[in-house]
Amino acid sequence: MIQKNKTALMKATDLLSRQDQSEKILRQKLLARQYEESEVDAAIDKLKKYNYLNDEETCKRLFENLYDDEKLSVKQICMKLQQRGYDSDFIKNLIPAETYEHEYNAALKIAAKKFVGKVSPDLKGKQKIWQHLASKGFDSEIIGAVAEEILHNNGD
Repeated sequence: MIQKNKTALMKATDLLSRQDQSEKILRQKLLARQYEESEVDAAIDKLKKYNYLNDEETCKRLFENLYDDEKLSVKQICMKLQQRGYDSDFIKNLIPAETYEHEYNAALKIAAKKFVGKVSPDLKGKQKIWQHLASKGFDSEIIGAVAEEILHNNGD
């Protein structure tokens, strides 16, 4: 038998089973579904008690997955996690001390996918690469190194 009126706890569990949620976003979703604030608080407390809802662990796991994929800059990863409702100070503490290699590899993957064999090795080509990577949150040192690499490989 299908139950029509789910409790806040049931709905929260359902939402968490589909995708990791931050406490902030989960609370917003439950309140948007017209659950009473006290019922939402009780549901979230219970989920936290049984460790089904743990912002720090979930944020850490998401950060590591995104960082290891090398498809986003560190700035993009931080923005994505902040949009998902995780604490910005906690996110900043997850950033490794040395990120140059990650940033270079991520920028190179992004630029290679878009520009290898498709951009001329001149000033205009370099500007296209710069503009694209800057919009992805990479700093000038990384962009310069990647642009030289891409343009050097296109010239061969």
